[in-house]
Amino acid sequence: MKNWQSKYHWKIALAALFATCILFFIGRQFIHYGKQTPVPPNKLVEVETVTSQKLQQSIRLLGTLHPKHTTVLVSKGNGMLDELIPTGQKVKKGTLIAKIDNPEVEKNLNLSISTEALAKSQLDRFKPLLKTKFVSPKEVEEKKQAWLDAQKELSKAKIELDNLRFYAPFDGIIGAYKKREGSEVTIGEAVVSIYDPSSLVVDFDIPCSNLTEIHEGQPVRIFGKEYPLSHFQRMIDETTHMCPADVDIQCDNCLVGATINVDLIVAEKSNTIVIPTQALFLRNSQPFVYIVEKDKVVLLPVKTGLQQENTIEITEGLKIGQQLIIKGQDRLYSEMTVEIHQPSSEASHS
Repeated sequence: MKNWQSKYHWKIALAALFATCILFFIGRQFIHYGKQTPVPPNKLVEVETVTSQKLQQSIRLLGTLHPKHTTVLVSKGNGMLDELIPTGQKVKKGTLIAKIDNPEVEKNLNLSISTEALAKSQLDRFKPLLKTKFVSPKEVEEKKQAWLDAQKELSKAKIELDNLRFYAPFDGIIGAYKKREGSEVTIGEAVVSIYDPSSLVVDFDIPCSNLTEIHEGQPVRIFGKEYPLSHFQRMIDETTHMCPADVDIQCDNCLVGATINVDLIVAEKSNTIVIPTQALFLRNSQPFVYIVEKDKVVLLPVKTGLQQENTIEITEGLKIGQQLIIKGQDRLYSEMTVEIHQPSSEASHS
């Protein structure tokens, strides 16, 4: 009886041990599955919808801005300069810009005014006396001549003083003063310039290697605006060894004399596919791009055309409306599942 009980207890213990092992194994499997690494998210790429647009290929040159119509006012007398209107101010035709102070000229004018007034007064006093014969016709004629002489001297004095004044010859902007305020100015010295801001011209030089691509009327882009090329000289300048050209522009706030960028447009296409150059890459010296179709990466060979700064024309390989990958191309491969990000569309919706 005791032997049977011993065997029974041994079987129970063995069954309990077996059940414990099974539970331990199952628990370990659950823990193992719980600790498995989660599936990584799909790679994020930035895309842009392929569209057709206008593309211009240009040559970046440097030009100098000049007024087309400018005048330098020159002194016709001697004295000290007095600036009345500062550089950069707009003025109307006839406005007094500056003057030359000369005490001798002003004194001579005041004396001429007094002399003319006195001669006129004496003539007016002698005229009534002629009828009463208190004075002779000869005396009246002498007074009249004295008055006429005084008038001539007064006119000369006024002209002499007016020669010390500088008036705007047309509507324009005051340029640079050639002499400092308070300095002595002599006859013939340049004093101040004035220019017409409504007609400005940009002078620049074009490499003569591009002669076949250049013609008058060709579009030139300056400050974001397009103007027709005004003049083009098909002759090499001895100093610059380039071909001089110029273009008339309009600009209200431009700095005269400044060096500015000139984009000479040498080629242009409308309604062509244009993409950012960063979307293009080379494989075996051939250009390729990635697009996304149904969240999958597709590798496409393309052919390129005109290129301008950060954009390039695609002549073959892309279609309008396709989703072009422009950022995140590293470690991509065909049929790879990706998540797309399109900031331009988000901005337009917001």
